[in-house]
Amino acid sequence: MQKLLNFEVISEPNFKKIVVIAHGLFGSLKNWKSVAKQLAASGYKVVVVDMRNHGSSFWDDEHCYKELAHDLKNVINAFGGLADVIGHSMGGKAVMSLALLYPECVRKLVVVDIAPVKYEHSQLYLIEALESVNLNQAETRKELIDLLSLSINDYALRAFFVQSADLSNSTGKRWFFNLKSLKKNLSIIMDFPNLQLQNSVPALVIRGARSNYVSDKHLSILTNYFPNFKLSTIHNAGHWVHAEKFSEFLIEINDFLTTKT
Repeated sequence: MQKLLNFEVISEPNFKKIVVIAHGLFGSLKNWKSVAKQLAASGYKVVVVDMRNHGSSFWDDEHCYKELAHDLKNVINAFGGLADVIGHSMGGKAVMSLALLYPECVRKLVVVDIAPVKYEHSQLYLIEALESVNLNQAETRKELIDLLSLSINDYALRAFFVQSADLSNSTGKRWFFNLKSLKKNLSIIMDFPNLQLQNSVPALVIRGARSNYVSDKHLSILTNYFPNFKLSTIHNAGHWVHAEKFSEFLIEINDFLTTKT
């Protein structure tokens, strides 16, 4: 029996198309509900997922992009087998893998601030910081933010992580992500599978001007995989471009999804 990701559907009556949204590493569908609500108001049926080992989705020892792509395929099949897909960071690599491995599932592709390449920087220090925190010492989110300050200097990052802490669980406080599996698979998450494939699907890559995740040197690699991609750079935005420049981001998404190809 195939496992299905946890998801939430946000939709108005008389929707036009299905849109599936995949979040990034350490995130959850909650991070994208504001975007989803705006897209739903524009006439889309939006399916926001928790990726495996995140949120309320199942935990698994495996966390490679071929598996993540298959997870997304199962969700899309549950909604008719074809969707526009949006993915940020790890979720962006997952939707690119989906488009390459299962092109029949993807009508339009939106990749947010990530390229199909291996990144050399490590997120290991973040996992170790989260592992080192005793959640039982925190009764409130503010207290947890203060605890995390011992190992994570960036307040915005601490506030982001606190969204994925379950402090009310009667069986014990816990993180909503599977740190053990993410730590084991971190090198795979930072890489991209060697897929000798190409998809001419209409694709939009959105990058933040202050982010270094999608540099000009990555554009030829993107073209090799997705020859019909177009690039949009949003000024004064970093890696979390959808949160930092919400309105500009939505304009780019809506324009792309509504344009006939």
